[in-house]
Amino acid sequence: MVNLQAVFIANAIGAALMLVLIINNRINTRNVFLDERLFSLMPYLTLVQCAVETLSFVVDGQSFPGAHVLLVISNVTLYVVNISFAFVWTMYADYKVFEDLHRLRRRYPFVAIPALVVIVMSLLNLFTDVFFTVSPQNVYERTSLYLIPYAVTYGYLMYGAVLVLRSARRAKKYLFLPVATFLTPVFLGSLAQLLCYGISLVWPSVAVGVISLYINLQAEASSVDSLTGLYNRQWFSRYLAAAQQRGDEPIVGVLLDVDMFKQINDTYGHLTGDQALYDAGQLLRSCSGPRTVTVRYGGDEFVMLSPLSECGSPVELRDAIHTALVQFNAAHDRPYRLSLSMGSAVFQPGAQTIDEFLAQMDGDMYAQKRAARV
Repeated sequence: MVNLQAVFIANAIGAALMLVLIINNRINTRNVFLDERLFSLMPYLTLVQCAVETLSFVVDGQSFPGAHVLLVISNVTLYVVNISFAFVWTMYADYKVFEDLHRLRRRYPFVAIPALVVIVMSLLNLFTDVFFTVSPQNVYERTSLYLIPYAVTYGYLMYGAVLVLRSARRAKKYLFLPVATFLTPVFLGSLAQLLCYGISLVWPSVAVGVISLYINLQAEASSVDSLTGLYNRQWFSRYLAAAQQRGDEPIVGVLLDVDMFKQINDTYGHLTGDQALYDAGQLLRSCSGPRTVTVRYGGDEFVMLSPLSECGSPVELRDAIHTALVQFNAAHDRPYRLSLSMGSAVFQPGAQTIDEFLAQMDGDMYAQKRAARV
C-alpha cells in the first residue's frame, strides 16, 4: 500500500533542496571546470527524479485515460535517469581524483557500456516487459530483471568510491569525507526502497547526499589551494589553533620554499612557474605519512606538518623530503631542476604560539641558506 502523502512530502523536500542548490550554484559558480559541470548535473537529475517518481506513484493503480502510458513512461524515465546519475557520479569522482580529461576520453566509452545497456533495456520497456510490467489494472510490478539496473547503479557508485579510496596518494585527503557523506544516505535510501516498494526514499536520500557533497565542496574551496590541491594558509592556522586547544602531541614542521623560483618564472614563463609549484606540492604529498599534512603557505612557500610520533624527528622528515626530491629530478625531464630550501622546528601545543613556531622554522631555513652559500 502506497502512502501518497508520505511520497509527496519526501519528494517535495528533496525537490526543494535541489531547487535551492541549483539557484545557489548558478549564482556562485561559473561551471568552467569539468568537475563543476558534472556536479551541476546531479541536482537537475535528482529534481527530475523527485518529480517523476511522485507522478509514477500517483498514477499507479489509476484507470483514467492515459494513466497506463504515464505509468510506463514515468518508470522508464526513472530507470534511465537513475543510471545516468550513477554514471555522472562516477565520472565526477574519477576527475576529482585524476584531473585528467584524456583519461576520461580514453576509459569512459568502455565504462559507459553497462549504463548504455541498462538505458536500452529500459527503453525496450516501452514496448515489452523487461524491468517491470504493468498489469491490466494499471499496477506496476517489478520483474526478476529489475535487479540488473540496481546492480549496475551500485556498481558505478562503488566504483567511484573505490577510485578515491585506492588512490589515497593521488586523491586529496579531503575527498574521503565527501564521498562517505554522499554515499551513505544514497545507499541506505535505495536499499530501503529496493526491499520495500511503495515507500519513497531513494531520491530524497540522493538529495541529502548531493547537499552534503555541495557543503563539503564549499569547505574545500575555502580550505584548499586551487593550483596545488594542498591545504591553504587559512586551513593551516585553524589546524594549529585546534592542536593548541586540544593539547596535541608535539608536531614537527618543515617550512620550504622553491629555490630560484623568480628565475624559473622569468626564464620560462609563469605557466612553467605554476608547473614548478604543482610539482613541489606533488613531491611533498608523495613523502607524506598517513597523518602528515602539506600546506601551500603562500607564493612558493610550503609547510609540512607531521606528528612527532609519526615522522620521528625533524631531521628524518627533511631527509625523506630530500630523497623524494632527488628521485623527482631523476625521473622528470623539466626545463628546471627543482630545488627546495628547508627549515624545521617542533611545535609544542600549549607551550608556544603559532607565530613563534613559524619564526623558528623561518629562522632555521635562512640559517640553512646562509650555510649553503659558504
